[in-house]
Formats: sequence, structure tokens, C-alpha cells
Amino acid sequence: MSDVTDGKRMVTFRGEAYALYGELPLVGSAAPEFRLYSWWNATKVEITLASLLESGVPVLLSVVSSIDTPISRLQAKNFDLAMSEYSNTAICVQISSDLPNTINRFFAQEEIHTLIGCSDYYDRNFGQAYGLLVEEPAILTRAVLVIDKDGTIRYVEVLREITFEPNYFEAMTVLADLVDEAQAALMEMPDPDEVNTETLVSTEMTEADEVTSIDNTGDLS
Repeated sequence: MSDVTDGKRMVTFRGEAYALYGELPLVGSAAPEFRLYSWWNATKVEITLASLLESGVPVLLSVVSSIDTPISRLQAKNFDLAMSEYSNTAICVQISSDLPNTINRFFAQEEIHTLIGCSDYYDRNFGQAYGLLVEEPAILTRAVLVIDKDGTIRYVEVLREITFEPNYFEAMTVLADLVDEAQAALMEMPDPDEVNTETLVSTEMTEADEVTSIDNTGDLS
């Protein structure tokens, strides 16, 4: 986690200290809404937390300053490999301060298939909302967050030293537990077809009882 100096959270880059802007959301708190951008089919697309949560699955946010660095490349590749087990049950967003076309080029070159590449370049909205923006030179610091399907933050790691790798195991363990919880909740939900069948049977029995009553009494009284 980042250090605090004179009331400001600090990270280092090769030993040199840099201040972070804003407040870091805490585990257990509601995840702040954010706005990011991506290029899909040569079209600028806005991506928000609300749009990601519409899928009804947990979301992992992998955050780096620039995707074009050796450590960030490892981070993206490792999460891409880990997320291959959760293609339909979780979402991983790779966020950086790069332009969207830089992210797309990287994804193509490195054959990244399971992550969503997003840019915070245009307005730094994500970095400011999550307290992950280095004040100068206004780029993201390295971090990993996990948000559950209901929009609650369940895991946060901000690297004290930007050149360090995150704890992949801890982040993926939290994500795996959330996936299991979501799957268990789905298993407990009643099957709509079974509910409809039971309702149909109940209705048929009621109608049959009414017919029997008419046959026995000649009226409905």
C-alpha cells in the first residue's frame, strides 16, 4: 500500500517519491463510478463501472502507468493467462494512461485475449476517482482492485514502488471466491421453468376442483 507523507499518499518510481491525487476507496466501500475510453472498430467507446456491472459478474481492475513497459507487460500477460479460466464468470479491465490506439497495438502484438483494454488518458477521470493519479506527471500508478458484482470493493493493492509487480495470487484468490459466491447464488435461485410448471399444475388442480364442485352441487355456491 502507498505511504503517507505530510498528509499525502506517496509512491516511488526507482526510489523517487511522487504524491497521489485524491482518496483511495477502502475495501468494503462502494466502488466509485468511473469513465474510461477504448477504441472498437475505429470508434471511441466510453466504458463505465455501471456498464461493466451490468454483466452481473465480479470485475478486476489492473492498473498501470503505461502498457509499454516491461513490468506492465508482465502484469497484463499474467492476468490475461489467469483470466482464461473465467471468460464468462468475471471481467478484467486493463487500464493505463496510454492512448487507446497504443493499448490496441499492445493487445494485438502480445495476443491479449481475455482483458478489456481501457485508457484514462483523455480526462484522468478514473485516476482521480480512485486516488490512483500521480499528481505530476498526471499518470496512473500501479494498482489492482477487485469489485464484486454488486459494486462493492473487495480487494485493493497499490504498489509502493511503481516498478514492482502486484500480488497476482492474492487478487485472483479474491476474484475466484467472488465467482464461487456468484455461482452458488445462481444455484440457489429457483428455476423459472419449474416455477411456471408448479403454477400451471396448481391452476389445473383448482379448475378441476371447481368442475367437481359444479358436478356435485349443480352450482358454484
